[in-house]
Formats: sequence, C-alpha cells, structure tokens
Amino acid sequence: MDDGQMSAPPEQDKIADGQAPDTPPAGNAYDILEELQERITAASSGDAAAVLDGQALAMADRLMRASATPSGEWPAEVVHGIALLRATRYLCGGGEDDRMTAIRLLTELRLAVPDLVPEELFASLSASPADGLAVVGADLLRQAQARTGRQLLDQAIGILRDAADATPDNNADRAARLSNLGLAYRLRSDRHGDRADLDRAIAIGEEAVSACHDEDARAGCLANLADSLHARFEHNGDAADLESALNAYQTAVAVAPHDHLLRSVMLGKLGAALATRYSLSSRDEDLDEAIGLCTQASAGTAGSEFSAQAQANLGSALAMRGAATGSRADLENAITACRNAVEATAPGEVAASTRWLNLAAALHDRYQLHGARDDLDGAIAAARSALAAATASEDSPVYLAMLLANVSILLRIRGGLNDDPADLESALATARQALALCPLGHPARAVRENNLGTALLSWYDHHQLAGSARIEDIEEGIAALSKAAASTAPGPGHAALLSTLGLLLLRRFQHGGATADLTAALNTAASAVTFYPPQDPAVAGAALNLGSAYREAFDRHHDETDLDAAIASWRAGATAAGSPATLRLACARQWAELAAIERSWGLAAEGYIHAIALLPYASWRGLNRSDQEHGLHRQATVARDAAAAALSAGNPSSAVSQLEHGRAVLWTQRLEMRDSLEALRTSHPALSASLDRIRNALDHSASAHLQTTHPA
Repeated sequence: MDDGQMSAPPEQDKIADGQAPDTPPAGNAYDILEELQERITAASSGDAAAVLDGQALAMADRLMRASATPSGEWPAEVVHGIALLRATRYLCGGGEDDRMTAIRLLTELRLAVPDLVPEELFASLSASPADGLAVVGADLLRQAQARTGRQLLDQAIGILRDAADATPDNNADRAARLSNLGLAYRLRSDRHGDRADLDRAIAIGEEAVSACHDEDARAGCLANLADSLHARFEHNGDAADLESALNAYQTAVAVAPHDHLLRSVMLGKLGAALATRYSLSSRDEDLDEAIGLCTQASAGTAGSEFSAQAQANLGSALAMRGAATGSRADLENAITACRNAVEATAPGEVAASTRWLNLAAALHDRYQLHGARDDLDGAIAAARSALAAATASEDSPVYLAMLLANVSILLRIRGGLNDDPADLESALATARQALALCPLGHPARAVRENNLGTALLSWYDHHQLAGSARIEDIEEGIAALSKAAASTAPGPGHAALLSTLGLLLLRRFQHGGATADLTAALNTAASAVTFYPPQDPAVAGAALNLGSAYREAFDRHHDETDLDAAIASWRAGATAAGSPATLRLACARQWAELAAIERSWGLAAEGYIHAIALLPYASWRGLNRSDQEHGLHRQATVARDAAAAALSAGNPSSAVSQLEHGRAVLWTQRLEMRDSLEALRTSHPALSASLDRIRNALDHSASAHLQTTHPA
C-alpha cells in the first residue's frame, strides 16, 4: 500500500439525512452559527482578523458540539458555515490546512446537497470538484484500512472511482488517484474474497503506472500494483502473477529515492514476495535474499509507522528458513521479530490479528523442531489473540476461517500430545466453524477441508482407544477430502489432502475390512508422497502414513513385497533431513519394530541405529528439563529394543553401544558442556568467559529443578 499518496484530512463529517440546507440548527447552535456568519461577512469586507483570530475556530468547535445529533451527524447548514469559514480564512492568508479542510467539507456537502456548492467555490480555492472527491475518497480509504466494516470501504471505492473518472488524462494527479482506487479494490478483495475486485485492482494499477511520469510517484504506483499482483497469486496460485509482482517491487525499489521511507517499505515487501517464491521453488538463494532485504527494511523503517510491518515480514522469513533448515538461531530471531511486531502494533489496529498470527506460526515452528510444550501453549495463546483481534471483522469470513483453522490445528496437536478430549473436541468444533465460513470455490476451502478431516481423524482415534469411536466421523472426513482432492491442483497442498485422506481410508478399512478401502488408502498415500518436494517438512509424515498402509496390507496378505515397501517408506521418512525429528524418529521406530517382528534382525538393528541417533533431538538441551524428560519418556523402550535387535543380529558390541547412547542422552549433554575451554581462553578470552557464565547458569538451573522436583 502506498500511504504516501493519500491525504490525511480530519475525521469524516457526516451530514444528517433529510436536513434541508436552510434548516437552522436548534437553540444555542443557531446563535453561534449566526455570529460565525457575521465574522465571514466582516472578513469579506476587509476585516481579515474576524476569521483569522483563534476565537473563530473556537466558535466553530462550539458550533459542532452544540449541533451534533446523537448519531454523530451535523445539519447541512452547519457544515456549510464551517466550510465557508475555512475557505475565507484561506483566502485571507490562512494556511494549507484551512484550504484542505474547506475542500473536504465542501465536497461532503456537495455529495449530500449538490446545489449548495457551486463549482466556482472550488475554483476560489484553486481546486476542482474532482480534487475534492480525491481528498474525501483518500480519507475514507484511510479510515477503511483501520476498520473492518464493508460499508465504509464501498463508499470509499465509489468516491475514488468518481474522482478518477472526473480527472482528465493529462492531469498530473490522475495516476495517484487511479492507484488509490486500485488499492481500495484490493483491500475489498482481501477482506471479502471477490476475485473480480482483485482483477479490477490490477487493471487499474497498470493504468496508474502507465499514467505516471513523476519518478517519486511512480514508485508508489508500482508498489500498489505489486501488492495487488502478489495478492492475486495468493488467491489463485498463478506463478506468473508472483513473477510480475517481483518485477514491480524491484522496479519500485530502483526508482524510489535511496533515503526515502517508501524504499525501505518496498525492500520488506520484495523480501516477503521472494520468501513466497521460495515456498514454491525451494531455492535457498530466494530465502536468503528475502531475509537480507527484510533485515534492511527493518533498519530503514525503525521508529516509523512501518516498523511493525517490517519486523513482521522479517519474522516470517526467518521462521520459514528456521523450519526448513532446523536452524535454532533463525527461529529464535523469528520469534523476537514477531514479538517486536506485536508490541509495536497499536490496540485495535487491523494488522494486529495478522501479527499475532505470525507469532503463533513461529512458535509452532519452534515447537515442531524442539518439542517444547511452552511453545505449543504460547502458539495457542497467540492464535487465540489473533482471533480475538479480528472479532470485529465478521464481514470478512475468509480471514476469520483462516484464523479459526489455525486455532483448530494447534488445539488438535496439543490434544493429541496430552490425550486431552477437551482440546480435541474444541479442535473439531473450530475446524467445522472454519469450513462453514469459507465460501464454496474459494482456493482456501480445500485446506479448511483437510483441517476438518485431520480433526475428525484425531477425534476418532481418541475415541477408538476408549471403545466409543463412530465410523460416521471417518465417513464425513472421507467425503469432504475426496471432493477437495478432486478439485485441487498438484502440489504440497494437494499432497497434504491426499496424505490425510489415505489415513482416513485406512481407518475405514480397519473398521470394516473392505479390500477396496485398503487399495485406495495405499494408492492415495503413495500419491501424496510423490507430490511433496524432497525438502518439505511434511515428507516424513507422509512417508509414515504410507508405511502404515503397507504394513496393514502386509498383515492382511503376508506379501513380502508389502513388507519391503513399508520399510522402504519408513526408511525414506527417517532420513528426510528437512522434516521434524519427532516424525523421523517415528518412522525409524516403525521400520525397526516391524523388521523385529519379522525377525529380520539386520534390518531391525539398522532402523534402531537411526532411532537412537535421533533421540538427542527429542530432548534438545535448549528445552527445560521436564520437556526433555517427557520427550525421552515417549521413547522409553528404544534403547532396550535396539540392544536386543543388535544382539539378535550377532553384534554384541553394537548392542552395548546403542544401550549406552540410549540411556545416557541427558548425561551426555551435560558432560559435553564440561569440555575444557583452555584453548578457547587463549584465543578468545571474552567468548570463553561468556561460555563459562552460560554453563554455570545451566548448572544452577538444573540443580534448582532437581531440588524442586525431587525434595529430600
């Protein structure tokens, strides 16, 4: 958005409906209006002080207070009187504020009572009715950006369209007016999901760029066009739109003055667009460049109204790289940037919801990497804050659906972790709400259906353990996801649908035993694996699901081909470097356990070696002690089973090694912190001293925890 193109007149005045222009305000207001008119008449006769002194504006303020209706409207005659006062002040030597206020009020009055404001009155202020429409439209658009109601935005679009239509092609202001109109259409599309509005925004944005001959203004027009192109890419996934957006952002950066705030804003948006392209192509250079640009943008916008936006873009890009590479530093910095963005956002600001959502996503990413339950709780709290911040936007169902879906996903994860029926039930109810709000045909609807399918699966699995599962839940999920998968283009989103659908089909097979369900589960899960890029974090989860389907087939038919396929799937998941360690560990255990059941001890020992190697990641030293112990408790039998498999494979030395590695994870981490720092003290004494302080703090923290949880 190009805020620099929009004027900032005072809050919109509302003229009372049905107030005739000659209807005087009642009581004291009439006396004030009469005195104000006397001052205007005196100024017209040469007494400029009558309108330029402070009492004239104070009188106008009293008139506004005295004549306002309970709904915040004013009689046309009052607005007319104050507009004439401001115009007269300007003509008597007043400032630009008087001129702009007069133009705005006269335009409002002309829109309500056309005959009351002749065109000549605008001419006396070196303006035209089109200028007035542009000022009022820009003011309405600014208000619409800060609020969520549709009525204000519709009104802004109507007035901005009239302003652009009334502005001649050769007028230097036409480009900026077109650009603001395009911005308004995009805003309405973002909030209400109208694809036609987005197409209009792009067409008008292109017209604005073509009409713009001033380099400074051209940067703003290009920026607005780029935003619309990026938004359309997010709506329909057409890579050509993303490339066009990138080109427009790059050109905007190139033509903007080097020290201009707009250039820093555009650097951040260019970085965000590159991060989006990375999500499609997995090109590391795109993401690295995105983070570099967002870092520049954060520095260039520090202390400005755009600082929070720049921090949010930086946090999102860092979280993306942290999730892709497992970089703890990136995730820490991402969370810091997202928190900075939230803290810099004023209460009630429309962007607050998105910034809370970014923080929730970054905390979720760190939870996925390290398994800290505090991060999961924090992500849920942040996602709920995002939803609470958006409760006023009930006329934007697509956005609310997305917020509800995120809350549902996080509750489902926590519910599964803690076997908490309350979280799982809430996750399912919230997923249903999200789907109900997402319109048919909207690109995000398939994602909402997948979320519902996953919530139904978790709900079914929880009740199956208690013997109270309902097959109707599985049937509902299969119906929704089958329909969604049929209408979704190949890619990671399609793969996620197929992976969940494969599990639902597998559950129906386990319930009813229909061979067709097992065949469909295998085919669907196999297709899901093929649609994921190799480094996608979801690869291990998809491989885990596919292996489960092959194991079910092997248990039913005892075909060695199915056994080999199950282990091959789990092997691929266990070695998927881009996936969370918990999923990779689950694949390694499934592989080893099935091989052990079949007495393929060499294969079992190999699988357990992978599982043991992943144990330290399930209890990363950056977690608090209770989370470390919780992570290891879930893998309690791995070391024992690994040793047994190695012994059965005829390798006793490996058995001892696996047993030692498995039972001493926490001790190993503590001993690693005791390495000598003598060499470091010689070359980098300050760093050595810092490590000593950290080590002592960790020792103190561990001791305090032991005293608290294991009292004498």
